[in-house]
Amino acid sequence: MDLVEQAAALYALPLDRFTEERNAAAKKATQDGDKELAATLRKLPKPASAAWLVNVLVDRRREEVEQVLELGASLKEAQASLDRAQLHALGQQRQRLLAAVARQSLDAAADMGHDVGPAALPGVEQTLRAALADPAAAAAVLTGRLVRTLEATGWDPVDLEGAVAGPFTPPLQGGDTTGTEDGLPDTRAGHPTTARQRRDAEARLSAAREARAAAEDAAADLLRKSQRLTVRRDGLTASLEDLEERLDALRRELADLDAEAAALDRKVSEATRSVAEAKDEEESAESDAASLDD
Repeated sequence: MDLVEQAAALYALPLDRFTEERNAAAKKATQDGDKELAATLRKLPKPASAAWLVNVLVDRRREEVEQVLELGASLKEAQASLDRAQLHALGQQRQRLLAAVARQSLDAAADMGHDVGPAALPGVEQTLRAALADPAAAAAVLTGRLVRTLEATGWDPVDLEGAVAGPFTPPLQGGDTTGTEDGLPDTRAGHPTTARQRRDAEARLSAAREARAAAEDAAADLLRKSQRLTVRRDGLTASLEDLEERLDALRRELADLDAEAAALDRKVSEATRSVAEAKDEEESAESDAASLDD
């Protein structure tokens, strides 16, 4: 299997087996002589719980995930036609579908023998909602190799940096991105604004976007640091496991030497007693011989 196939298989495993299986895959790649693949596999970060649940959905409930994404296409058609009744109905359907599919991720995880608490559900819904809003996010979700959750923020494309393990090229963005923050267009009319109000609103929006961008940069930097620490920790864990195996082997070798030394000690004691008995016999014989001479 190539990197993409191996990564997809790893990210669909029970979460508590990820590190062990990743290290085993990297070790096998090393044995096969593919050091580059081994190094890349060894650096794959363990996914967050909510991201892992989305990967499980893609692996085991792909039809439901695709149904969610089809609903996203229907929402865009409704936006284009400005059909408010259809928008309202689709919006309600979206919420119900997102909640239902998110709950299915817990069932799928339980079927694999790995229970995840409901605290991860908001992250699953948030990621699916981002996939509805952004085709690139949808493509990222369908890889089944998410490392972290996704989030749709306003009109901007979903941030996918560091979100997918292994190679991933998002599709080209296109189309009109105007609309409200939840992805539905604002069709209200008859509420004119003054030039000053518009300037104030634009200034507030610009400040909010700058603050959000700064917060996202800080969060992304922290995430990268966290991922580097995770990779380093996993490497140290693997080294520790190797050392523990070596230590166990040395302990077994020491136990064997101790048993051999104890057996030799017993033989030395027996030999010492034999020497003493022979010496006593010799002295007794000498005494008897001397008495005969007299």
